[in-house]
Amino acid sequence: MRKSKIILGFVFLFTAAGIFISSCSKDSTNPASTTLTSAQTIQVQNSDAQDAVAEQTEQDVDSKLDELQNSNYAASNLKSALTGLNDTVIITVDHPDTTTFPKVVTLTYYNYIDSNANESIIKNGTISVTISLANADHKRLITRAYTFTNFAVTTDSTTVILNGTRTVSRTKDAIMATGWQYLRVAITDNITASTKFSIVTTGSTDTLTFTRNVEKVRTAIAHFVNVNFKAGEPVYNAIHLHYRHMPSFDTLTYTGTVTGINEKGDTYTKTITAPLTISAYKGSLIIVSGTMTYVVGTASFTITFKQDPAHPHFTLVTVTNNTTNTSKSFDRRFGRLFKRWW
Repeated sequence: MRKSKIILGFVFLFTAAGIFISSCSKDSTNPASTTLTSAQTIQVQNSDAQDAVAEQTEQDVDSKLDELQNSNYAASNLKSALTGLNDTVIITVDHPDTTTFPKVVTLTYYNYIDSNANESIIKNGTISVTISLANADHKRLITRAYTFTNFAVTTDSTTVILNGTRTVSRTKDAIMATGWQYLRVAITDNITASTKFSIVTTGSTDTLTFTRNVEKVRTAIAHFVNVNFKAGEPVYNAIHLHYRHMPSFDTLTYTGTVTGINEKGDTYTKTITAPLTISAYKGSLIIVSGTMTYVVGTASFTITFKQDPAHPHFTLVTVTNNTTNTSKSFDRRFGRLFKRWW
């Protein structure tokens, strides 16, 4: 199978999971837009697919870590090797308490079927998470270091295998109140990673590999309104507080750089030159603004993001070849979830 076809399969592998991938394409008004080849567009897309794997995996693991935190890190494994491993994830914790840090949570997947996906996605392998607490007085400022050991995601005949580390350090977790009426939660995470992806396809001896090194900052702001607030009422107390999340006002912002080696063996650098700002439009997440440069081998691209005026549920992405000054535009869906970062 040709490499370009495998990469396209890799990108569309995660369509049903709602991950950030190409939805449909359309040429820009530039009459020379078609000179930006499909291969060049794929080069730009493949690193986004890697981002999607890393962040979707982080979300899945974080949901389990949140459950552990709520149970004082007391892991309860309902299945074991003695009863037969089927659709199973085994979780162990070296210090099942709320006071001992750092602690290591190990998740071992045995043909685990992702029930959140609309297609069959099976996970195998091990993820170890080292949880550190820099300051006992700030228990929400937690660092989670994810170590992937042959962690595999399989759909149909394609398997993506992930090795390496990804560290998310929470440096800010602040609640700001506007009287009794509004609350705003601001979160800042520093993200670093050194990972390697391998793509294996049944019936093909062509195994693709990618490497990625990440230095990013993710800022999330969530908004809440007190539905019991009424102007002119006497002084409020706790019984009047009933805050409801207002996702349409939320924002998620990224800055930083990603470097690595792509499927052709070329080094690449992806740098956010204007922060990528994400918001919600009637339940759909969109990038409303942002610019990045993408340098791969000897080629250089500028990528701009904005809400598509004709299709507000989509992000309009424009890729410009900085050498030929030609461009191509296409719509994208963006399916990452805000709630995982609160």
